[in-house]
Amino acid sequence: MINQQKIILMTRLALYDKHEGTADRASSEYFRHDYIYKKNIGTRLAVGFVGFLLLVLYWGRVILLDGADLMEMDIRSYLMESVLFMVALLALYSLIGTIQGTREYYLIQKRLDNYNTIVRRLERMEKNRTA
Repeated sequence: MINQQKIILMTRLALYDKHEGTADRASSEYFRHDYIYKKNIGTRLAVGFVGFLLLVLYWGRVILLDGADLMEMDIRSYLMESVLFMVALLALYSLIGTIQGTREYYLIQKRLDNYNTIVRRLERMEKNRTA
C-alpha cells in the first residue's frame, strides 16, 4: 500500500534539492564569518570603486566648475573629508552586508536542518515498516 505521508515528504525533499539544495550545501561548507566575508567582499569592492568615482566627480567639480585655486585651497581639509566619506560609506555598506549575510546564513542553516529532519523522519518510517 502507498504511504501518502512518505510521498509528500519525498516530494518536499525533491523540491528542496531542485531549487535550493545545491546552493545551500555549498554555502554550509563555510563558517558563518567566512560566508559573510565572502558575500561582502564584492560589495565592498564595488562600493569602494563607486565612492572613488564620486570623489573624482566631486574634486572635478571643485577644481573645474567652482574654479578653486589649487595653491590657495585647503587641500588637507578636502582630503580629510574625502577619507571620512570613504570610511563612512564602506562602514555603512559593511554593516548592511553583515546583517544581510548573517540572516541569509541562518536561513540556510534552518533549511538544511529541516531537510535533515525530514530525512530522519523518512528513515524512521522505513525502519518501522520493515520491523
